[in-house]
Amino acid sequence: MKTITVYFGGQNPETSTMTQVAKAVSEVCGADLFEIKPVYPYSTNMKECTDRANKEKDENARPEVMGPMPILDDYSTMILGMPNWCGSAPMIVLSFLDAYYQSGALKNIRIVPYIINDGAGPQECVKDLERTYPDLTIDEGSSFIANKYDTAVPLAIEWIAQVM
Repeated sequence: MKTITVYFGGQNPETSTMTQVAKAVSEVCGADLFEIKPVYPYSTNMKECTDRANKEKDENARPEVMGPMPILDDYSTMILGMPNWCGSAPMIVLSFLDAYYQSGALKNIRIVPYIINDGAGPQECVKDLERTYPDLTIDEGSSFIANKYDTAVPLAIEWIAQVM
């Protein structure tokens, strides 16, 4: 069985630490790589992005994910990368997981989350996943600080080598 790294790069995916970590972790594991992209991109303006993220969280919204979506039949492990947005998992990550959850496609997949944050740690990100998908296999995961790119990537590589 194979491994897939799935990540949401946030409001600046081209330059984000999340994207760099996802690519590095995927390469180390020999995993396929999939970026969760919203149909309606998030603003690069921090206030606008935060306002939208809070609104989505408050409304328990599920923003639409741009397709095509990967077929997960051949995967036993999903390394799932996300930023800590407003103390929680971004709702678009839940949109992605929801697309597979009802069909049972995630039932036999080990989910290994990691969170990129601004120093606040993972907060509720992993707990959000566990509450929303109580019957899935979700590891404890890890967390890395976004503005410390020079350490985030090496720490993520070290972490993934230990858990895989």
